Amino acid sequence: MLEQVLDKYPEDVNLIIKHYPLSMHHFAKKASMAALAASKQNKYPEITKILLSNYKNLNNQTIKKYGEEAGLNMTDFDTAYNDPSLQKIISQDIILAAKIKVRSVPRLFINGRLVKNRSFNTLSNMVASELKKNK
Repeated sequence: MLEQVLDKYPEDVNLIIKHYPLSMHHFAKKASMAALAASKQNKYPEITKILLSNYKNLNNQTIKKYGEEAGLNMTDFDTAYNDPSLQKIISQDIILAAKIKVRSVPRLFINGRLVKNRSFNTLSNMVASELKKNK
């Protein structure tokens, strides 16, 4: 449904993804790091789809395997994955999540307003409302 909204408002909507790896999921932080590392090769959507589909099977070996499945250059991926700046990005996202009282994921906000009903119609109406405010 997010793709539909992005398609409907290609000039007006910008999707910003933040990471909030829950501590109860042992490999959530490593999955976030893998997604950010993959973004360096413009493969964020590809690896994220694979990671989310296989979240119950995540471990160090499967994360690398999923990187290969996503079509990553694994040498570049390993370099990016081990870059300390990724830890900093995730830490900043966690601080932001605490500030805005995120308790679970996924969470969706439009201009700072929490989206409670994530249907296409609700999202589309919220975007239209925000666009009217800014004209």
